[in-house]
Amino acid sequence: MIFSKINQSIKMSMKSILSNKGRSALTMLGIIIGVASVIVLTGIGNGATSQITDSLSSLGTRMITVSMSRGGFNSSTRSIDIEDMQKFLDDNPTLVEAMSPAINGTVQVKVGNNNGMSPLYAYDASYADIKDIGLDTGRFLSDSDVNKRSFVCIVGTYIVQEYFSGINPIGQTIKLNGRAFKIIGVYEESGDSSETSQDNKITIPYTTAIRFLKNKSISNYYFNATSEDTVDAATTELKRFIANKLGTDDGFSVQSVAEMLDTVNDIMGTMTTMLAGIAAISLVVGGIGIMNIMTVSVSERTREIGIRKAIGARTTDILLQFLIESMILSAMGGIVGILFGCGVGQLVCKLINMQFVAQPSMVITSFCFSLFIGIFFGLAPAKKAAKLHPIDALRSE
Repeated sequence: MIFSKINQSIKMSMKSILSNKGRSALTMLGIIIGVASVIVLTGIGNGATSQITDSLSSLGTRMITVSMSRGGFNSSTRSIDIEDMQKFLDDNPTLVEAMSPAINGTVQVKVGNNNGMSPLYAYDASYADIKDIGLDTGRFLSDSDVNKRSFVCIVGTYIVQEYFSGINPIGQTIKLNGRAFKIIGVYEESGDSSETSQDNKITIPYTTAIRFLKNKSISNYYFNATSEDTVDAATTELKRFIANKLGTDDGFSVQSVAEMLDTVNDIMGTMTTMLAGIAAISLVVGGIGIMNIMTVSVSERTREIGIRKAIGARTTDILLQFLIESMILSAMGGIVGILFGCGVGQLVCKLINMQFVAQPSMVITSFCFSLFIGIFFGLAPAKKAAKLHPIDALRSE
């Protein structure tokens, strides 16, 4: 019996919605915009999180980063020598298995008449043991390159395309800040080979960079733990070692990639939730629109309600009819909003070169919330219609 009543209410609701297509479309618009906003913002937020975590994960979950402060309020101006870091490596073979100093900078690049600026990275040969280095051709730095302070470099695919017209540059010369370097390797493409991507980079031996960039102090070091199980112990011991050397706990940071991933996930998760909450406000506005339209609909159909009650329709039948009509409007708006949101999100992320991640749980939650909005804001008009007295309803014009 109840199913036949629901079926009848659905048919009457659909007839009413289709007979007022323009008004129904405008009623659904608020729900569509609200659901689409939630999908777009959470999808972009999740995509950004995924992109950042993938970038950090590519560094290796066993990597530990040591960053020395360059001074400032309440910080140490001392630095840790390479010999000290090497001693820690030698004294803790069960915790760490590789170490590399790291120097970053920017250099002027020139090949023939073509010149520009590129990021410069300088490491030890051991960096290849810390991070999985992907080379398209050639080789990475060797111990001999580091010991001899050789003027050799590895370049990204942007450098190859921009300065060598895409031709294999191994063995050729490139000038960095006016000094000639021999190209010994080319990195695998990791972006889109554009100037702003990770493919615009040059790597040289850190020993060469110290003299070449006149950088006598090294502020960054990378370590590789022996296993994922020893990362926490290695991080703790490294902090203690550096604190003893400096005589203070300030002026440096020691952080593992795993800790960075946890921090990033927490921050991005909070931001995504906040964005979803802001976007959900438009759903509430859409719900108010449904309530207004349904109230108008009840006023317009007062005589129809009176006739139905006069021929035997109960109060619950009228209530069910208008409540189902409100739910159908919000459900249709939710479905269109999901499709529209996914389409817009994909387009936006494609334009900004980012991955769009629409999680099924968020899609389902958005749809369910739109249904709830339809029920909540449709309840008052439905009750108003159900409480109409049949005689008073039949007298209305």
